[in-house]
Amino acid sequence: MNRSVKKKSGIHLGIVAILLSLVGGLFLAEGAPSAAERSPAKKDRPPVATVQIAKQPDLYAAEPPPLTVTQCGQCHPGVYQGIKNDGGRHTFHCQNCHKTFHSYNPNKGNWADIMPKCASCHTLPHGPSFTECAACHQNPHAAAKVPMSQKLLSSCAGCHAGPPEDLKKYPSKHSSLSCADCHTAHGLIPSCSMCHKPHYEGQDFKSCASECHPVHMPKQIRYTKDAGARTCGSCHDKVYATWSKSPSRHGKVNCAACHTKHGFIPQCTDCHGLPHSKQLHERFPKCLTCHQDPHNPPVRQR
Repeated sequence: MNRSVKKKSGIHLGIVAILLSLVGGLFLAEGAPSAAERSPAKKDRPPVATVQIAKQPDLYAAEPPPLTVTQCGQCHPGVYQGIKNDGGRHTFHCQNCHKTFHSYNPNKGNWADIMPKCASCHTLPHGPSFTECAACHQNPHAAAKVPMSQKLLSSCAGCHAGPPEDLKKYPSKHSSLSCADCHTAHGLIPSCSMCHKPHYEGQDFKSCASECHPVHMPKQIRYTKDAGARTCGSCHDKVYATWSKSPSRHGKVNCAACHTKHGFIPQCTDCHGLPHSKQLHERFPKCLTCHQDPHNPPVRQR
């Protein structure tokens, strides 16, 4: 009995296998894609690029020379102009600082790594109190152009000790001003005419200090030997009017030649010595007893 069952089962399995083979063959013959159909001919494939450009390997035959500064400026015109106009001591080749180009990767966030560091060339030129270079030198490509920030204004005396000391020691209206009221940009030396009117119409001066007033102690009047007499006359108007009309030799001598310091009254003997006899000087020890006015001494009229 068992043999009969096993024999029948084997026959059935053989019939099933034959049927599956026939169905599979029919599927391959009618419905399944062939190897050729699965791999289309090369000529039927879509193009890799929409524009066909001929190769030009000769363009890459030579090694490129290093970039020049003007070539850098073609892509970075703002940086180029900044260095050209306000670069200060930074007016040298870009590659002295930038050793690599176009190496920033936003995925890596490597900006801080590739940017040059001030400490690569500079120590602490302004002392240990000023370690954040960018707080004042905000644009390294325009290092000489320093905005008058609050940080800078609170630190002027760190580099410029003299002016604050003078303003405090010799009080004037200038003492109540902020440095930025006159120095609107770092390094700017303003003309006094930005705030002050001239002493007389047509007066031309670059700085009041060139005439009389040191700017950080304007009441301490000082001047050079060639200071214009008309400038003196703007305050000493009566004396100037007398002197300028004098026919004497004194009328040709500049004020500063005798008044070497403001407020200084010279003695006649400083220039003239003792021009008369000993007896006459003993009788008239004061020159102005006879010569009356040093700015217009009487002269013999011919």
